[in-house]
Amino acid sequence: MNIRDRLDSSYLARYVIRNAVDISDYKIFPAREIQNSPPVFHFSPPPDSNAVLPLLNLAVPAKSRGTQTGMFDQYMEDNGTVAFLIIKNDTLLLERYYHGYGHASICTSFSTVKSFVSALIGIALHEKLIHGLDDPVANYLPELSASYWSEITIRHLLGMCSGLRYSEGFLPWSDDPRVYYSPDLRELARKAAREGPAGIRFHYNNYNLLLLGMILERVSGAGVSGYLQEKIWKPLGMEYPASWSLDSRQCGMEKMESGLNACAIDFAKFGRLYLHCGDWNGKQIVPESWVAESTTIAPGAKWSNYKYLWWIPRSGRGRFMAVGNLGQFIYVAPDKGCLILRFGRGRPARWAQIYPQLFTTLVESL
Repeated sequence: MNIRDRLDSSYLARYVIRNAVDISDYKIFPAREIQNSPPVFHFSPPPDSNAVLPLLNLAVPAKSRGTQTGMFDQYMEDNGTVAFLIIKNDTLLLERYYHGYGHASICTSFSTVKSFVSALIGIALHEKLIHGLDDPVANYLPELSASYWSEITIRHLLGMCSGLRYSEGFLPWSDDPRVYYSPDLRELARKAAREGPAGIRFHYNNYNLLLLGMILERVSGAGVSGYLQEKIWKPLGMEYPASWSLDSRQCGMEKMESGLNACAIDFAKFGRLYLHCGDWNGKQIVPESWVAESTTIAPGAKWSNYKYLWWIPRSGRGRFMAVGNLGQFIYVAPDKGCLILRFGRGRPARWAQIYPQLFTTLVESL
């Protein structure tokens, strides 16, 4: 068995040899292509591409400010950013790239893809491929025969409260690397064990995404990538094709938790779709009711900053974010007609604290 075959079939080989998550990981996994289709949608150019720069410089945290004119660009570069876009009222106010990246460079989604999965579930519900959120998972995946599967619903998977056991960390027996490097994600999901009753506790858990992916496979008839291609990628006039990384060539399941790969400008169009309540130039791509339900915390909810695979800033105002490891963000502020995208590298503890506040400051100043 050559090294390529070993890496395609062995979790342990992948863990030992690769064992470092990075935004370039789309290069190391097999992938399924997602085609775009004309006409391409373009954001409007700004009347003055430099007008926003003074506001950007002021948004840099005070302790990081210098005296140089380009302090915002320096701050972004120093913090590992590779793409930073600001769009307001369909105008591309800012498009910046760093560390050798450019307009056509591929970025990997990490967990921002979860919000795409949320959209696909909403579309499948509207098309009656899925009957209801309170359907047990076992209705769609009858091979899940243990008694606890009949208690776990699609709503529980979306809300990260399935009660399935999941261990964070990056030791070889932890679930984070097992999901990331497994060559057979369906088998891994089928073996997920119960930790406690569903619906009781929020626990961010990537097995939930694998199960949602298996359901979408069963109901769509096109596979997950094909469903995304026909329902979102082509209708939105994406500028470039995308790809979705797979667990292995043999098993061919999309890495549901992390593996969508595309250019930043096209990721931003997904943010625009939600900025406009699921409407794309007069065509309802995602049901408006689903956009509202999946991004709004109801009064009295058990947890206050997460809904159906979207993060909800505690500051409120109807804003929401798709968030991924190493600092991938699509920040949507419908009250301001604005979205901000940041992709790149970074220490999780740092970007989780810095960027949401930075986005809020920028949106308020634009």
